[in-house]
Amino acid sequence: MKNSTKFTKAILINAGNFQVSIGTFSSSEIAIISKSSGNFVNLEQIKTSKRLRKVKRLLKSNINSDSTFTFSFMQDDQIDKLIQILKGN
Repeated sequence: MKNSTKFTKAILINAGNFQVSIGTFSSSEIAIISKSSGNFVNLEQIKTSKRLRKVKRLLKSNINSDSTFTFSFMQDDQIDKLIQILKGN
């Protein structure tokens, strides 16, 4: 059995050109933040990013917004997978 990383609330994790924000009130609430603008990453950016396309394809059941990459009910292994995809690993 693989040990997964335990993510804590209210942290930013560096993930390549993005940051993954772990929720302030719940560690299962996740958002992808643009490093350059500091804003939530829009879903329409999948047109220009292979990594974001892969995130949407693999984790679409957890996306809780029609316009941004914000997620609900994420488990530690899913968060780790998200970070690895964004880093390009």
